[in-house]
Amino acid sequence: MEAIHTLEIAVNIYLQSLGPALQALMRAITLFGDELFFIIFMPALYWCVDALVGLRIGIMLLLSTALNSFFKLLWKGPRPYWISDQVTPLVRESSFGIPSGHAMTATSVWGWAAMEVKKKPFTIFCIVLILLIGISRLVVGAHFLTDVLAGFLLGGLLLAAFARWVGPLSTWFAGLHLSGQILASLASALVLVGLNGLVVALTGSWALPPDWAARAGEVSPLSLSGALTAGGTWFGMLAGFSILRARQGTLQSAQGTWQKIARYLLGIAGVLLLYLGLGQVFSTINAQAAVPLLEYLLRFVRYSLIGLWISWLAPLLFRRIGLAAIQPIDTAQG
Repeated sequence: MEAIHTLEIAVNIYLQSLGPALQALMRAITLFGDELFFIIFMPALYWCVDALVGLRIGIMLLLSTALNSFFKLLWKGPRPYWISDQVTPLVRESSFGIPSGHAMTATSVWGWAAMEVKKKPFTIFCIVLILLIGISRLVVGAHFLTDVLAGFLLGGLLLAAFARWVGPLSTWFAGLHLSGQILASLASALVLVGLNGLVVALTGSWALPPDWAARAGEVSPLSLSGALTAGGTWFGMLAGFSILRARQGTLQSAQGTWQKIARYLLGIAGVLLLYLGLGQVFSTINAQAAVPLLEYLLRFVRYSLIGLWISWLAPLLFRRIGLAAIQPIDTAQG
């Protein structure tokens, strides 16, 4: 693999040699594949466009994130700037390189968005954006070409599997009692986290090669943080949606004009409050307790609460202050 990487570095070096204008453009484009962008994008769909579409895209995002983390931990590939001083890291990442998370998530999430919209111009836009996001990861020095191609492949396979199974699984899930839906949400979240944890456990005494570590900077490639973030949000989103649907109904996201803006601003404020506030509180608890597993548990709880806010608590608040309506599932749109 090292011989292949040596050849691939030429691609990174060539693309970076095309000048600062291209680098600046690609640094902007790569943001459309960032988890932070999707964290902002997905709630907007859920609160302001279509709750069911937003939920499906959110599930796809979290599934892609958790599986990408699994494959990174399994394959343990370096990033270009970890093995060559000729590649300039325009962005730095703390995880392993292969498969590219940006390429995989862009393919699965933007690909699913195109399938939801079902309009040719938007589909073309999504395809072009996916390709540009992949290229951007080469330009910024974060990935080898094989990393990006692996991300495209896995994202495409996930997209095909999701398209095949989302209908039957949604029907099965909806047929469960509320307690069963909550348990299924928790169990599936723990499976996503557990797969990553199993790989780390089987890794044993593996350590980052010294020549990689010398160039990588501060990294934590064996961390379970990404899987815990995805798993916690997965549980919160699904459980919260289930509780809201069983007790009140589905958020009518398409209603209103200025109310949509108000819903989004209020909802995102809640996300930031939970993200920053709980982050500070839990960091203090971790520092005082000094229990390794406690950090993992608190991360899972933190993101579970964020998921519950997005899918359940925020819609309840919207209805309480007159910003949105919630209708029973049998009469709700979508």
